[in-house]
Amino acid sequence: MDPLYVVPETILGQLRCALCDSYLSVPPVALISEDGNQYKCGRCSSIKTVINTRATIYESLAKLMSFPCNFADCGKKIPFVDVRDHEKVCEQRTVICPKANCNETIKVQKIGSHFKEKHNDSYHQNIFFIKNVYAYYNIDVLEKNGKTYVSFFDFDDVNFGLSVCSTDPTDNSLYEIKLKSEKSNFGITINSQNVILFNEREHCFKCVSSTCKSKFHIYKDNKKEISKRMTTKINRDCVKRMFGPGLITYTINIVEEAKEDKSAKDESKVELKDAIIRKAKKIFLQLLECPLCKEYMSPPIYQCLTGHTICNTCKPKLTKCPTCEELIQKTRNYTLEELSKKVELPTEEKKSKNEMNFKRSVDENGTEPDVPAKVQKS
Repeated sequence: MDPLYVVPETILGQLRCALCDSYLSVPPVALISEDGNQYKCGRCSSIKTVINTRATIYESLAKLMSFPCNFADCGKKIPFVDVRDHEKVCEQRTVICPKANCNETIKVQKIGSHFKEKHNDSYHQNIFFIKNVYAYYNIDVLEKNGKTYVSFFDFDDVNFGLSVCSTDPTDNSLYEIKLKSEKSNFGITINSQNVILFNEREHCFKCVSSTCKSKFHIYKDNKKEISKRMTTKINRDCVKRMFGPGLITYTINIVEEAKEDKSAKDESKVELKDAIIRKAKKIFLQLLECPLCKEYMSPPIYQCLTGHTICNTCKPKLTKCPTCEELIQKTRNYTLEELSKKVELPTEEKKSKNEMNFKRSVDENGTEPDVPAKVQKS
Protein backbone atom coordinates (compact mmCIF):
# COMPACT_ATOMS: atom_id res chain seq x y z
CA MET A 1 0.00 0.00 0.00
CA ASP A 2 1.36 3.44 -0.92
CA PRO A 3 2.33 5.73 1.98
CA LEU A 4 -0.17 8.41 2.90
CA TYR A 5 0.46 12.09 2.29
CA VAL A 6 1.57 13.88 5.46
CA VAL A 7 -0.15 17.25 5.54
CA PRO A 8 2.49 20.03 5.85
CA GLU A 9 2.28 22.59 8.65
CA THR A 10 1.48 25.40 6.21
CA ILE A 11 -1.78 23.67 5.26
CA LEU A 12 -2.59 22.19 8.68
CA GLY A 13 -3.24 25.66 10.05
CA GLN A 14 -6.11 26.01 7.59
CA LEU A 15 -7.56 22.57 8.31
CA ARG A 16 -8.97 23.29 11.75
CA CYS A 17 -12.51 23.05 13.05
CA ALA A 18 -14.10 26.47 13.51
CA LEU A 19 -15.85 25.25 16.68
CA CYS A 20 -13.31 23.23 18.68
CA ASP A 21 -10.07 24.21 16.87
CA SER A 22 -9.13 20.55 16.40
CA TYR A 23 -7.88 19.30 13.05
CA LEU A 24 -10.49 18.44 10.43
CA SER A 25 -9.45 14.82 10.82
CA VAL A 26 -12.67 13.15 12.00
CA PRO A 27 -15.69 12.74 9.70
CA PRO A 28 -18.29 13.93 9.02
CA VAL A 29 -16.69 17.24 8.04
CA ALA A 30 -19.18 19.98 7.16
CA LEU A 31 -19.03 23.46 5.67
CA ILE A 32 -20.70 25.90 8.08
CA SER A 33 -20.15 29.32 6.46
CA GLU A 34 -21.29 30.95 3.24
CA ASP A 35 -17.80 32.20 2.38
CA GLY A 36 -16.44 28.63 2.30
CA ASN A 37 -13.80 29.31 4.96
CA GLN A 38 -15.29 27.65 8.05
CA TYR A 39 -15.76 23.93 8.62
CA LYS A 40 -16.62 21.77 11.59
CA CYS A 41 -15.19 18.33 12.33
CA GLY A 42 -17.00 15.13 13.24
CA ARG A 43 -16.21 15.69 16.91
CA CYS A 44 -18.64 18.62 16.80
CA SER A 45 -21.32 16.97 14.66
CA SER A 46 -23.83 17.21 17.52
CA ILE A 47 -23.56 21.02 17.50
CA LYS A 48 -26.22 22.54 15.26
CA THR A 49 -25.22 25.28 12.81
CA VAL A 50 -27.29 27.36 10.38
CA ILE A 51 -25.26 26.07 7.44
CA ASN A 52 -24.31 22.40 7.56
CA THR A 53 -23.15 21.11 4.16
CA ARG A 54 -21.24 17.82 4.16
CA ALA A 55 -17.75 18.37 2.71
CA THR A 56 -17.67 15.14 0.72
CA ILE A 57 -14.85 16.27 -1.58
CA TYR A 58 -12.65 17.16 1.37
CA GLU A 59 -13.39 13.83 3.06
CA SER A 60 -12.45 11.92 -0.11
CA LEU A 61 -9.14 13.78 -0.27
CA ALA A 62 -8.50 13.41 3.45
CA LYS A 63 -8.68 9.62 3.17
CA LEU A 64 -5.34 9.84 1.38
CA MET A 65 -3.73 11.82 4.20
CA SER A 66 -2.38 11.42 7.69
CA PHE A 67 -2.86 14.02 10.42
CA PRO A 68 -1.07 14.77 13.71
CA CYS A 69 -2.78 13.36 16.78
CA ASN A 70 -5.05 15.95 18.36
CA PHE A 71 -3.33 15.49 21.74
CA ALA A 72 -0.19 17.60 21.88
CA ASP A 73 2.06 15.15 23.74
CA CYS A 74 1.39 12.25 21.36
CA GLY A 75 3.30 13.28 18.24
CA LYS A 76 1.98 10.46 16.03
CA LYS A 77 0.76 10.91 12.45
CA ILE A 78 -2.55 9.11 12.01
CA PRO A 79 -4.38 8.19 8.76
CA PHE A 80 -7.68 10.07 8.42
CA VAL A 81 -9.65 6.81 8.49
CA ASP A 82 -8.07 5.86 11.85
CA VAL A 83 -8.08 9.17 13.75
CA ARG A 84 -11.38 8.60 15.57
CA ASP A 85 -10.27 5.18 16.85
CA HIS A 86 -6.80 6.46 17.77
CA GLU A 87 -8.19 9.30 19.88
CA LYS A 88 -10.10 6.75 21.96
CA VAL A 89 -6.92 4.85 22.82
CA CYS A 90 -4.23 7.54 22.76
CA GLU A 91 -2.10 7.36 25.90
CA GLN A 92 -1.85 11.16 25.92
CA ARG A 93 -5.63 11.73 25.79
CA THR A 94 -6.77 14.43 28.19
CA VAL A 95 -10.21 15.17 29.62
CA ILE A 96 -11.78 17.67 31.96
CA CYS A 97 -12.58 15.97 35.26
CA PRO A 98 -16.19 14.69 35.00
CA LYS A 99 -16.81 15.37 38.69
CA ALA A 100 -19.14 18.27 39.50
CA ASN A 101 -17.36 21.46 40.64
CA CYS A 102 -14.00 20.29 39.27
CA ASN A 103 -12.69 21.66 35.97
CA GLU A 104 -9.14 20.35 36.12
CA THR A 105 -7.72 18.94 32.87
CA ILE A 106 -6.17 15.51 33.42
CA LYS A 107 -4.87 12.63 31.36
CA VAL A 108 -7.31 9.74 31.15
CA GLN A 109 -4.64 7.45 32.59
CA LYS A 110 -4.51 9.68 35.68
CA ILE A 111 -8.23 9.74 36.49
CA GLY A 112 -7.77 7.19 39.29
CA SER A 113 -4.95 9.07 41.01
CA HIS A 114 -6.80 12.38 40.51
CA PHE A 115 -9.92 11.06 42.28
CA LYS A 116 -7.82 9.48 45.02
CA GLU A 117 -6.14 12.81 45.71
CA LYS A 118 -8.93 15.33 45.02
CA HIS A 119 -12.22 13.38 45.42
CA ASN A 120 -11.35 10.64 47.89
CA ASP A 121 -14.96 10.23 49.04
CA SER A 122 -15.76 8.99 45.51
CA TYR A 123 -12.68 6.77 45.15
CA HIS A 124 -12.78 2.98 45.59
CA GLN A 125 -10.31 0.12 45.34
CA ASN A 126 -11.20 -3.37 44.10
CA ILE A 127 -14.95 -3.00 44.65
CA PHE A 128 -17.66 -0.32 44.60
CA PHE A 129 -19.67 -0.14 47.82
CA ILE A 130 -22.62 2.28 47.91
CA LYS A 131 -24.64 2.65 51.11
CA ASN A 132 -28.03 3.88 49.90
CA VAL A 133 -29.26 3.00 46.42
CA TYR A 134 -32.40 5.13 46.77
CA ALA A 135 -30.57 8.42 47.05
CA TYR A 136 -27.12 7.93 45.54
CA TYR A 137 -26.44 10.43 42.81
CA ASN A 138 -22.77 10.68 41.98
CA ILE A 139 -19.78 9.69 39.88
CA ASP A 140 -17.27 7.30 41.44
CA VAL A 141 -13.94 5.84 40.35
CA LEU A 142 -12.66 2.33 41.02
CA GLU A 143 -9.14 1.00 40.53
CA LYS A 144 -8.70 -2.75 40.23
CA ASN A 145 -5.94 -4.91 38.74
CA GLY A 146 -4.24 -1.90 37.21
CA LYS A 147 -7.39 -0.70 35.42
CA THR A 148 -9.58 2.31 36.12
CA TYR A 149 -13.37 2.28 36.05
CA VAL A 150 -15.68 5.29 36.14
CA SER A 151 -19.21 4.65 37.39
CA PHE A 152 -22.25 6.93 37.13
CA PHE A 153 -25.16 6.65 39.54
CA ASP A 154 -28.49 8.35 38.94
CA PHE A 155 -32.11 7.89 39.97
CA ASP A 156 -35.59 9.17 39.21
CA ASP A 157 -39.14 8.39 40.35
CA VAL A 158 -39.19 5.07 38.50
CA ASN A 159 -35.66 3.65 38.41
CA PHE A 160 -32.24 4.01 39.83
CA GLY A 161 -29.55 3.32 37.29
CA LEU A 162 -25.85 3.12 36.75
CA SER A 163 -23.18 2.72 34.10
CA VAL A 164 -19.69 1.34 34.61
CA CYS A 165 -17.10 2.62 32.13
CA SER A 166 -13.50 1.56 31.58
CA THR A 167 -10.76 3.95 30.53
CA ASP A 168 -9.06 1.05 28.71
CA PRO A 169 -10.52 0.51 25.20
CA THR A 170 -9.27 -3.09 25.17
CA ASP A 171 -11.13 -3.95 28.38
CA ASN A 172 -14.02 -6.38 27.79
CA SER A 173 -14.91 -6.85 31.44
CA LEU A 174 -18.32 -7.56 32.90
CA TYR A 175 -19.64 -6.43 36.25
CA GLU A 176 -22.15 -7.77 38.74
CA ILE A 177 -24.37 -5.90 41.17
CA LYS A 178 -25.39 -7.18 44.57
CA LEU A 179 -28.22 -5.47 46.43
CA LYS A 180 -28.60 -6.23 50.12
CA SER A 181 -30.81 -5.01 52.94
CA GLU A 182 -29.08 -3.67 56.03
CA LYS A 183 -31.81 -5.23 58.21
CA SER A 184 -31.55 -8.79 56.92
CA ASN A 185 -29.32 -11.17 55.02
CA PHE A 186 -31.63 -11.11 52.01
CA GLY A 187 -30.00 -10.00 48.78
CA ILE A 188 -30.17 -10.31 45.01
CA THR A 189 -27.42 -10.40 42.38
CA ILE A 190 -27.57 -9.03 38.84
CA ASN A 191 -24.94 -10.74 36.71
CA SER A 192 -23.16 -10.15 33.39
CA GLN A 193 -23.56 -6.42 32.91
CA ASN A 194 -21.31 -4.95 30.21
CA VAL A 195 -18.57 -2.47 31.02
CA ILE A 196 -18.55 0.25 28.35
CA LEU A 197 -15.77 2.55 27.15
CA PHE A 198 -15.46 5.88 28.94
CA ASN A 199 -16.27 8.81 26.64
CA GLU A 200 -15.85 12.22 28.24
CA ARG A 201 -18.42 13.82 25.91
CA GLU A 202 -21.10 11.34 26.95
CA HIS A 203 -20.07 10.44 30.50
CA CYS A 204 -20.00 13.74 32.34
CA PHE A 205 -21.62 14.09 35.74
CA LYS A 206 -21.93 17.83 35.16
CA CYS A 207 -24.35 16.94 32.34
CA VAL A 208 -26.29 14.66 34.70
CA SER A 209 -26.53 17.43 37.29
CA SER A 210 -27.33 20.10 34.63
CA THR A 211 -24.23 22.15 35.46
CA CYS A 212 -22.15 21.36 32.36
CA LYS A 213 -20.98 24.36 30.36
CA SER A 214 -19.27 22.49 27.54
CA LYS A 215 -20.91 23.01 24.15
CA PHE A 216 -19.37 19.76 22.90
CA HIS A 217 -21.05 17.34 25.30
CA ILE A 218 -23.74 15.34 23.57
CA TYR A 219 -26.41 15.08 26.28
CA LYS A 220 -25.89 18.25 28.32
CA ASP A 221 -29.42 19.51 27.55
CA ASN A 222 -31.15 16.14 27.57
CA LYS A 223 -31.08 14.48 30.98
CA LYS A 224 -33.74 11.96 29.91
CA GLU A 225 -31.41 10.67 27.21
CA ILE A 226 -28.65 10.26 29.79
CA SER A 227 -30.98 8.14 31.94
CA LYS A 228 -31.90 5.99 28.93
CA ARG A 229 -28.24 5.23 28.28
CA MET A 230 -27.57 3.84 31.75
CA THR A 231 -26.41 0.26 31.20
CA THR A 232 -28.27 -1.04 34.26
CA LYS A 233 -31.68 0.20 35.42
CA ILE A 234 -33.46 -1.20 38.46
CA ASN A 235 -37.11 -0.50 39.23
CA ARG A 236 -37.51 1.24 42.59
CA ASP A 237 -40.95 -0.23 43.40
CA CYS A 238 -39.74 -3.74 42.63
CA VAL A 239 -36.84 -3.35 45.06
CA LYS A 240 -39.12 -1.96 47.77
CA ARG A 241 -41.49 -4.91 47.44
CA MET A 242 -38.63 -7.41 47.70
CA PHE A 243 -36.65 -5.75 50.49
CA GLY A 244 -39.24 -3.80 52.42
CA PRO A 245 -38.39 -0.56 54.25
CA GLY A 246 -34.83 0.35 55.19
CA LEU A 247 -31.54 1.09 53.50
CA ILE A 248 -30.40 -1.00 50.56
CA THR A 249 -26.68 -1.21 49.73
CA TYR A 250 -24.98 -1.61 46.36
CA THR A 251 -21.92 -3.78 45.88
CA ILE A 252 -20.52 -3.61 42.36
CA ASN A 253 -17.71 -5.93 41.37
CA ILE A 254 -15.73 -6.28 38.15
CA VAL A 255 -15.92 -10.04 37.77
CA GLU A 256 -14.37 -11.26 34.53
CA GLU A 257 -13.30 -10.35 31.06
CA ALA A 258 -15.57 -11.42 28.25
CA LYS A 259 -13.75 -13.57 25.70
CA GLU A 260 -13.62 -12.24 22.18
CA ASP A 261 -11.75 -13.35 19.11
CA LYS A 262 -10.18 -10.13 17.86
CA SER A 263 -8.04 -11.58 15.08
CA ALA A 264 -10.85 -11.74 12.53
CA LYS A 265 -12.05 -8.26 13.51
CA ASP A 266 -8.54 -6.77 13.18
CA GLU A 267 -8.00 -8.44 9.81
CA SER A 268 -11.34 -7.16 8.57
CA LYS A 269 -10.46 -3.65 9.74
CA VAL A 270 -7.16 -3.68 7.80
CA GLU A 271 -8.92 -4.91 4.66
CA LEU A 272 -11.56 -2.20 5.00
CA LYS A 273 -8.90 0.49 5.43
CA ASP A 274 -7.03 -0.69 2.31
CA ALA A 275 -10.25 -0.78 0.32
CA ILE A 276 -11.15 2.76 1.39
CA ILE A 277 -7.75 4.11 0.36
CA ARG A 278 -7.81 2.30 -2.99
CA LYS A 279 -11.25 3.65 -3.75
CA ALA A 280 -10.24 7.17 -2.72
CA LYS A 281 -7.25 7.08 -5.07
CA LYS A 282 -9.42 5.95 -7.96
CA ILE A 283 -11.90 8.78 -7.55
CA PHE A 284 -9.39 11.52 -6.74
CA LEU A 285 -8.89 12.59 -10.36
CA GLN A 286 -12.65 12.73 -10.80
CA LEU A 287 -12.79 15.27 -7.97
CA LEU A 288 -10.32 17.47 -9.83
CA GLU A 289 -12.34 17.36 -13.05
CA CYS A 290 -14.45 20.36 -13.94
CA PRO A 291 -18.00 19.02 -14.45
CA LEU A 292 -18.42 21.20 -17.54
CA CYS A 293 -15.19 21.07 -19.56
CA LYS A 294 -13.85 17.85 -17.97
CA GLU A 295 -10.37 19.33 -17.56
CA TYR A 296 -8.36 19.26 -14.35
CA MET A 297 -9.03 22.23 -12.08
CA SER A 298 -6.41 24.41 -10.45
CA PRO A 299 -6.69 27.58 -8.33
CA PRO A 300 -8.89 29.50 -8.21
CA ILE A 301 -11.52 26.77 -7.84
CA TYR A 302 -15.08 27.94 -7.28
CA GLN A 303 -18.10 26.19 -5.81
CA CYS A 304 -21.85 26.68 -5.78
CA LEU A 305 -23.98 27.07 -2.65
CA THR A 306 -24.38 23.29 -2.48
CA GLY A 307 -20.65 22.64 -2.71
CA HIS A 308 -20.20 21.48 -6.33
CA THR A 309 -16.99 22.78 -7.88
CA ILE A 310 -16.30 24.55 -11.18
CA CYS A 311 -13.02 25.57 -12.81
CA ASN A 312 -11.88 29.18 -13.21
CA THR A 313 -12.27 29.01 -17.00
CA CYS A 314 -15.89 27.88 -16.99
CA LYS A 315 -17.03 29.97 -14.02
CA PRO A 316 -17.34 33.31 -15.92
CA LYS A 317 -19.62 31.61 -18.44
CA LEU A 318 -22.11 30.42 -15.82
CA THR A 319 -24.57 31.83 -13.33
CA LYS A 320 -25.93 28.48 -12.19
CA CYS A 321 -24.20 25.25 -11.24
CA PRO A 322 -24.24 22.71 -14.11
CA THR A 323 -24.72 19.93 -11.54
CA CYS A 324 -27.56 21.19 -9.34
CA GLU A 325 -28.51 24.60 -10.80
CA GLU A 326 -27.78 26.44 -7.55
CA LEU A 327 -26.32 29.93 -7.89
CA ILE A 328 -22.58 30.22 -8.48
CA GLN A 329 -21.16 33.27 -6.76
CA LYS A 330 -17.58 34.02 -5.71
CA THR A 331 -17.27 31.28 -3.10
CA ARG A 332 -14.00 29.41 -3.50
CA ASN A 333 -13.04 25.94 -2.33
CA TYR A 334 -9.78 26.86 -0.61
CA THR A 335 -9.20 23.38 0.75
CA LEU A 336 -9.31 21.79 -2.70
CA GLU A 337 -7.12 24.60 -4.05
CA GLU A 338 -4.39 24.02 -1.48
CA LEU A 339 -4.46 20.27 -1.93
CA SER A 340 -4.42 20.53 -5.72
CA LYS A 341 -1.08 22.35 -5.47
CA LYS A 342 0.44 19.26 -3.89
CA VAL A 343 -0.82 16.80 -6.48
CA GLU A 344 1.20 15.34 -9.33
CA LEU A 345 -1.16 14.47 -12.14
CA PRO A 346 -0.76 10.94 -13.56
CA THR A 347 1.58 10.22 -16.43
CA GLU A 348 0.21 8.90 -19.70
CA GLU A 349 0.72 5.26 -18.77
CA LYS A 350 -1.03 5.74 -15.43
CA LYS A 351 -4.06 7.63 -16.69
CA SER A 352 -5.83 4.44 -17.63
CA LYS A 353 -5.47 3.24 -14.05
CA ASN A 354 -6.83 6.52 -12.69
CA GLU A 355 -4.10 6.82 -10.05
CA MET A 356 -2.25 9.75 -8.53
CA ASN A 357 0.88 10.32 -6.48
CA PHE A 358 1.56 13.07 -4.02
CA LYS A 359 4.75 15.05 -4.45
CA ARG A 360 7.47 14.09 -2.01
CA SER A 361 10.20 16.42 -3.22
CA VAL A 362 10.77 20.13 -3.64
CA ASP A 363 12.47 22.04 -6.40
CA GLU A 364 15.92 23.55 -6.21
CA ASN A 365 14.62 26.68 -4.51
CA GLY A 366 13.04 24.66 -1.72
CA THR A 367 9.47 25.37 -2.81
CA GLU A 368 6.92 22.87 -3.96
CA PRO A 369 6.04 23.27 -7.65
CA ASP A 370 2.47 24.22 -8.46
CA VAL A 371 0.08 22.32 -10.68
CA PRO A 372 -0.12 23.91 -14.16
CA ALA A 373 -3.01 26.33 -14.60
CA LYS A 374 -4.81 23.93 -16.92
CA VAL A 375 -3.92 20.38 -17.86
CA GLN A 376 -5.81 18.81 -20.73
CA LYS A 377 -6.97 15.23 -20.19
CA SER A 378 -6.22 12.80 -22.96
